[in-house]
Amino acid sequence: MGNAEAKEAKYATVTDRSDGEGCKGAREERSGEADYSKLPCLSEQSKTISFNVLLLCAPHNTTTSRTFTTTKFPESVAALKLAIQEEFQVPVYDQKLSFGSTVMADGESLDFYRLKDGDQITLEYTTTVDVECAFHLMSLLRNALEFVKNEQSQLASGKISPEFSKMISDTLHVKDIDQCIKQLMFSSEKLLANADFILKNGGLDVITSLHSLLLKQTWNNICHLDLQYLEKHVLYLLSSNYTVIPHHLKYKVVNSLDNVIGSFLRVPISSKHIAVPQNLNLPDTTRSQQFIVLAEVLFHAVQSLSQQVIITEDEQHQIQIVSNQNVIKQFTGCLETPTFTPSMHINVLCCLENLSYNAYTHKYLSNVDLIGALMKVAERTSSHPIQLEDMDPELCLKLESDLVMYFGVMVISHLALIKAALLPEQLSSQVEFFLTRFLRSVDCSLLHTWMVKTRGFRWQDIFPTVRLVYSPLCRASLCPIDLLCFEAGVCSLHIILSRDDEMQTLIKQGLLDYLICLPWHISEGFEARKKAKLLLEKVGSHMPLQPPSLNNIVRSKLAATCCGLTKAIRYDCHQLVDYCQKTSTEPYKEQIQMDK
Repeated sequence: MGNAEAKEAKYATVTDRSDGEGCKGAREERSGEADYSKLPCLSEQSKTISFNVLLLCAPHNTTTSRTFTTTKFPESVAALKLAIQEEFQVPVYDQKLSFGSTVMADGESLDFYRLKDGDQITLEYTTTVDVECAFHLMSLLRNALEFVKNEQSQLASGKISPEFSKMISDTLHVKDIDQCIKQLMFSSEKLLANADFILKNGGLDVITSLHSLLLKQTWNNICHLDLQYLEKHVLYLLSSNYTVIPHHLKYKVVNSLDNVIGSFLRVPISSKHIAVPQNLNLPDTTRSQQFIVLAEVLFHAVQSLSQQVIITEDEQHQIQIVSNQNVIKQFTGCLETPTFTPSMHINVLCCLENLSYNAYTHKYLSNVDLIGALMKVAERTSSHPIQLEDMDPELCLKLESDLVMYFGVMVISHLALIKAALLPEQLSSQVEFFLTRFLRSVDCSLLHTWMVKTRGFRWQDIFPTVRLVYSPLCRASLCPIDLLCFEAGVCSLHIILSRDDEMQTLIKQGLLDYLICLPWHISEGFEARKKAKLLLEKVGSHMPLQPPSLNNIVRSKLAATCCGLTKAIRYDCHQLVDYCQKTSTEPYKEQIQMDK
């Protein structure tokens, strides 16, 4: 057997199949994949045993009776849960088993509960996942991790023989990974549940380790497209895992920041030049394929950065991103390059908006080139406009322009919120025109349609937008840009609150009273007052409105006239009154905290 053949045999995985389905046949490895791998094995029994399982799904309020039959008698409740996970696709950590009125404990044996053939047990759960596909995906990723780790030196050399190239393709199974991701992550009902299952079974550690190894190979030397596609898949899985990561694991998100930035800066992007690497050793690889994988890597890297900003809520973490001049240049290049799709532009603008919520990032984001590119991108018409079913092509073009302009306007509005970080003076007239154009031409109903149909964006935090409309700067200053930013904030709330999910977020964050009080603090004659009243009518059509509490009325008044919403919500009313009296003649700076 030759060297290449020997290596290929070394990395052969039990999941190799000829059927090409990509997500089946991984049962042989399953016992070693989950956190419960050290639990007692299912003991052999000579007879088949059956249980009647009553399945109770709380979120859907459904009850189903199923028969569970096995030729192996589980020795413990924990082992029974593993078997149920495989049979009914309910994760072990989401199972609550009861026998009669007794909740069954993981550490107890089934003999303790005197279970026998034909008994009924009750299974309470909240979600199901694609268990088999998830374990198969993790098996493929572990195999890829082992391969990249052991072959680092040869991959870095750039000398890839046809035999080694074939071994890379046969070992990485990139197409199978792609099929698994599509099955796991493109199902709207199970996306979060599947991501949570992968996270809880050690998937994040595998993904971050693989990402670190891939970044050690420069793209000038990597001559195999599958390795670049693998990096794209890793970034997508990272952003998916970030959405479900628990608080005590946030340090892992912070630790992976440098790697995500590394992927984002893989290839410098500018309006005139995109340095797409050439795979000279692969004659079948075209430049268009290279550009596609580059665009996808950038897209998912930006998405991962956005998720990191939202999840960590760490000012230093956010400053680390924007203080890197190469990152700002790359953001600018992505917006200036006409060959990228509207989805890429929107993704970049969303990331910039999330970063703009933090006042300490503004001196980095208030970059002349970046703001200029942000305004220009809305003027371009893409050859690949956003498509919605049953929507006229002309409306699709209008939707694309409005979306790009909307997210750009929100970035500028948050930057202009704080007096200490005014936008560049040489762009003032252009910014004013850009904001005015948006407010006069935006079709909120069209954006509502997009929000509802795609469910593509979810606002986990509505506070920054409510804070924007409560900024005293927007009503006390005579600057036209300030007033336009305030109107943009009210318009944004119209767009955001187009779904019940966001309405519930508004209530959970305790912001409903402040929205009810908003029109009271806007002078008659302002267009924004009419929009604020319409917004309140819209909210009232979704839920009954109650008079705000006296406490919140006082806080809203102080927020609108003196201290801003951040302090108004965070501090005691007496402290706020004293603070407003002391600082009534000083410029307002929104996020600078009060001395404790």
